[in-house]
Amino acid sequence: MPRQEYSRELKLAAMREIDSGKGVAEVARMYQLSPKRLETWRSEWRAKGELAFPGKGAQPQSKLNADRISELERKIGQQAMEIDFLKKTLRRFREQRLPVAVNGGTDSMSKS
Repeated sequence: MPRQEYSRELKLAAMREIDSGKGVAEVARMYQLSPKRLETWRSEWRAKGELAFPGKGAQPQSKLNADRISELERKIGQQAMEIDFLKKTLRRFREQRLPVAVNGGTDSMSKS
């Protein structure tokens, strides 16, 4: 028989019920859980707070935020380099004088 898995939301809801003043036995009946399981969850909840119950292979939220921040910082750095490159290219393009071709000038009229 496979092991029973409970969602993080269920665990948090049960812990909030206990924190609100309800007894473990009452919450156990309400969610149809064993009081022993709730006691185990409660000890993890007290030790880790909002970082408790990360789930299978999940990282704590603070680690996810740190990874996301570093990813975004890398992207900002890359975009800053691209913007600098484009600014330099535009500056060079504006500094170059393109030869202007004049059509219909006096040279073309005298041969006619």
